[in-house]
Amino acid sequence: MTRDLNRLTSREFDLLIIGAGIYGVAAAWDAALRGLEVAIIDRGDFGGGTSFNSAKTVHGGVRSLQRGAIREMREYMTERRTLCRIAPHLVHPLPFLMPTTFSLKQNRWLLRAYFALNDALSRDRNESLDTSKHLPASRLISRDECLHLNPLIDPTRVTGGIVWHDCQIYNTDRLALSFVSSAVERGATAANYVDCTGWLRDTRVVGITATDVLSHETFDVRAKVVLNAAGPWAHKVVEPLFAGRHNPLVSTLSKAMNLVTKRLTGVHAVAGMAGSRLLFAAPWREFSIVGTSHDPHRGGPDELSVRRNTVSRFLRDVHAAFPGARLKLGDIRLVHRGFLPAVTSTPRRVALLRKSQIRDHRQDGRDGVVSVVGTRYTTARRTAEQAVDLVFDVLGQTPPPCETATTPLTGGDIESFPAFLEHTVLQHPNGISPSARRRLGLSYGTGYEAVFDVMHEEPGSSTPLSDECDVTRAEILYACREEMAMKLSDAVLRRTEAGSAGHPGSAALEEAARLMARELGWDATRMQREIDDVERVYRIYDE
Repeated sequence: MTRDLNRLTSREFDLLIIGAGIYGVAAAWDAALRGLEVAIIDRGDFGGGTSFNSAKTVHGGVRSLQRGAIREMREYMTERRTLCRIAPHLVHPLPFLMPTTFSLKQNRWLLRAYFALNDALSRDRNESLDTSKHLPASRLISRDECLHLNPLIDPTRVTGGIVWHDCQIYNTDRLALSFVSSAVERGATAANYVDCTGWLRDTRVVGITATDVLSHETFDVRAKVVLNAAGPWAHKVVEPLFAGRHNPLVSTLSKAMNLVTKRLTGVHAVAGMAGSRLLFAAPWREFSIVGTSHDPHRGGPDELSVRRNTVSRFLRDVHAAFPGARLKLGDIRLVHRGFLPAVTSTPRRVALLRKSQIRDHRQDGRDGVVSVVGTRYTTARRTAEQAVDLVFDVLGQTPPPCETATTPLTGGDIESFPAFLEHTVLQHPNGISPSARRRLGLSYGTGYEAVFDVMHEEPGSSTPLSDECDVTRAEILYACREEMAMKLSDAVLRRTEAGSAGHPGSAALEEAARLMARELGWDATRMQREIDDVERVYRIYDE
């Protein structure tokens, strides 16, 4: 997968997608699989915007059922099963624990009845899946077992607990990249760091003017249909098309935040209440993810930074939900943050967009443009399918059947995940520890052998970046050569595990920068700038 901007200018595409978050990349994969000539661009890196801020949970629709939205609940369950099928190396079962109390909403027997209904409505949740991905029925547990599994909560009003299973994504960044690379393998053209700076119009929209963020070169990209999947920037992207007219897309934003912390729990994701807010602390790799907070945002989508008072306010909620965690500012390894579309916002509360918005701008007098705005990682594939169906309608064609629910993503063609992982771990390339081989299998799936090839070709590349960081030099080189890593942050935060769960250490950053400088021709000044950019990701700013 190479960044070739000449391909963007040398043809007219059937579909150009603006935005390579999870919705955009899922649409690119779907459209390419259905035979369209597709291009996808992003002003930053693939999955580097709001999709980078993820609690990693693949939901089965528990909260939808709570609202009585059975069809929506079924969609969540179906999409959870689909992600297990198409990316089995990245999506895995995770047990959840909710304490029961004397309150009506968390009453022991009411929750038992509720989850029994959930089990019945999702009785086909394991259909056609590898047995290692099967999710058992929920179960009621005693007070003693609940407090043993969740020692973080205040035990005062606890009467027991309910355990159920959803799934967790081992690496959301690699999942997003898998959609991109799968699309590219089917003929799509992809380029990160390309910004949409204007629109090309005849009697209808016929493409965009784009700017290469890295070289500042400006060029045109022509397409029969443009899909605006720019996430928090979606409203801003189409604004020039509606000068003097009402822009139909959601413009209110919520600032969402998840904390990557020291390990707090065992194997269960545990729930706790902070007033009326439900928070979860979930095990993830060797760490925990605590979230999610939502706060109103008054500025634009480019105005995002992590402020000490915001984090401290969230920590107060975490303390209320999980007093036994005794979590301090120094225990936070990384603050995942991003914007989500909201329908209403007050100074203290925000209401998120509940359902994805797909807008055919023909109804606004702007032929050739479709927009998609969503909030849920779990259902992004299904929403992308609906958006691509609409693209075919704009093209005047009958949409062929969508096959993304059954076609494995790159690296995901695995019949038995336990057998695959055992085979990966038992291989013995020189200098590669079993834990490193396991990590490669979990991250790359069947594509891990391509990383081994780099190790064989490059002497010394099988060694870790530093004593504190197990990610190998070969993974950084592979990210540069095959996965379009153009910046140090791409390789450290999104292509590898080096810095995705916390600062990898100065020695690892410097070594990764040195390797990328050799590959991409950076000088010392550029190397230091790249290191400084990564350092800012981990910084919590004073007001």
